[in-house]
Amino acid sequence: MNVLLIGALPPPVGGTTVLFKQLVEGLRDRDDVCIRVIDISRPTVGTISNLLYALRCLILLLWNMRWASVVTFHTSLKGIMSFGPVVHLASRLFHRKWIVRGFGGDIDAWHRSAQGVKRRLFDRTVLRAEALLLEHKNSVQYFQSQSTSSVLWYPNSRHCAGEITATTSGTGGCRFVFVGHVKPSKGIGELVAAAKTLSTTNVVIDVYGPLLDGISPSWFANSPVIYRGSLANEDVIQTLARYDALVLPTYAETEGYPGVILEAYCAGIPVITTRWRGIPEIVTPETGILVEPRDVVGLAKAMQMFIDSDQLRATCREGTRAKAAEFDAKRWTQYFVDLCQRLSAERKSVQV
Repeated sequence: MNVLLIGALPPPVGGTTVLFKQLVEGLRDRDDVCIRVIDISRPTVGTISNLLYALRCLILLLWNMRWASVVTFHTSLKGIMSFGPVVHLASRLFHRKWIVRGFGGDIDAWHRSAQGVKRRLFDRTVLRAEALLLEHKNSVQYFQSQSTSSVLWYPNSRHCAGEITATTSGTGGCRFVFVGHVKPSKGIGELVAAAKTLSTTNVVIDVYGPLLDGISPSWFANSPVIYRGSLANEDVIQTLARYDALVLPTYAETEGYPGVILEAYCAGIPVITTRWRGIPEIVTPETGILVEPRDVVGLAKAMQMFIDSDQLRATCREGTRAKAAEFDAKRWTQYFVDLCQRLSAERKSVQV
């Protein structure tokens, strides 16, 4: 089976590029799938370069269409709107089944409010793909009522390499960690404010990630929060395992299933995060604590609960093991292959 994959590979490093690279690498290790990849990452930004790169992607798409058994497009809402209709038209021209995989948690919100040409174009192209793979169960439920095609849940996933044993703090102390883009919409301001109210000094709160959107090291001055710089992707899980809990007070508009939460499960540590977008679908009382977005008092209370209760931390650590298995990358790569094989077989049966 020949599968054409269209999506953005790193650089830059981000949620969508990391996930697409993970799938590509997982498929390259298999004997039952032959893949070709069209990388739609743009090396430079500008009107002329964007047009030239779009033309390059179009030529590669048309060139590879006859070879492909199934065409798959992996992108965010912006990519779906700009190139999705092109992939649809090319797939119909060459009589190929196609799959669109939408990253992020904002696709259904956009569709609810969209009007005019953009929505009609989306409905007549993207929603007519043979399969629409979405990250949130709420998004799946919404689009199942909007489309006659298959709308399926396809969450973020991670490779959990073997059994990782998280270290634990003693009674009366706790080590918290934040990993991700260090910017206001990820709740960094709320984390610093909450940390200043904790009723113990036996606490560690470390932040890893690139500083963005106006945040500088001065944000962490005179607080228990320490900025530790960025982490390489391959070091994230092992670093998380050195802490007692991940803290992610995000309210980013495009938040999907944050990959760092799944990495925390692989590391065997619980999560304190927000009741935001699709996060409650993957964080339960067995794996962590949910607080309201921008709620400094609620965030501090949740952190204090972990500080005060070794039992709570131990119970949640146990719950992370089942969640890690649920979002294992090998499982979801196999799901993707099974779907491609089914669509390829359907196309062949129609041709016969």
